Amino acid sequence: ARPVLSLLSLGAQGPQGEMGTCPASCESAPGAPGLPGLPGPVGARGLPGNGTDGTNGAPGEKGSKGDKGDAGSQGIQGSTGLKGDQGNMGVMGPPGPCSPAIQSAFSACINQSFPAANWPVAFPDILTNEQRHFDPSMGIYTAPINGTYVFSFHLATNQKPLKVGLFRNFYPVARVTEASSQTTASHTVVLHLSRGDQVWMQVKDSLTNGMFTDSESKSTFSGFLLHPDSCDMPMVFAERGWYRPGWSAINHI
Repeated sequence: ARPVLSLLSLGAQGPQGEMGTCPASCESAPGAPGLPGLPGPVGARGLPGNGTDGTNGAPGEKGSKGDKGDAGSQGIQGSTGLKGDQGNMGVMGPPGPCSPAIQSAFSACINQSFPAANWPVAFPDILTNEQRHFDPSMGIYTAPINGTYVFSFHLATNQKPLKVGLFRNFYPVARVTEASSQTTASHTVVLHLSRGDQVWMQVKDSLTNGMFTDSESKSTFSGFLLHPDSCDMPMVFAERGWYRPGWSAINHI
C-alpha cells in the first residue's frame, strides 16, 4: 500500500528556475496530419434564393421516328359541313332503253274468199293498225325501223286446196300447203327487217287459192315489232303506207 501524503506535510514553494536556452533552431517542426474528424450534424435548410431564369438553350438534334402507336377509339361524329360548290358535268352515259313510242303492230282479215294469184292478198278488215304501218287495201306491211318482227297467219280453207307464201321484198320466206277442205292453215315466223322492207302474203295460183271467209270463219294476217335495233325514230307513214302501185309480184311459190 502507498503511503498517503498529507498536505500538511508539503514544504514551502522554491525559487524560480533559470530560463532555458533554445537549441540550434527555435522553429517547431509540423507534426503528422491528424485523422479525419467525424461528420458534423446536418445544417438547417437555407432560405430560398431570388435568382432569375436562365436563357433558353439551343434546340437539340431531331430524334429518330418512334414506333407507330395503337389506333385510338373513334371520335364523336362532327356536325354536317356546308354544301360544296356544284361540280362539272360528267361524261354522257350510254343510251338507255328505247322509248315506248317505237311501236308497230297490225292484224287484219280478208273480206272476200279465193284471192287473186300473183298479187299481194288484201286484208281490208282491220282489227288493229294504230301506227298505220300496214296498207289494208294492198295487204302490205312496211317496216318502220330496223329490228326484229313477228308475223303470223291463220287461214280458213274451203272448196280448194291452199298454197300460200309469206313474202319479203318479192321473195318468199315461208310457204304453207293445205290440201284439206274446211280446215285452218297457220304459221308463225320471226324476221329481221330493215327500215322500208315490205312483207305480204300471196297465193300460188287460181287452183290453189282456197283461202276462205264467211260469217263463221276468218282468215287473218298479223304482225308486230318485237324489238328495234336502235332508238332511231321510226319512219313516218302516209294514210295508206309506203307502197306505191306499178310493180308486179314475182311468183316464187
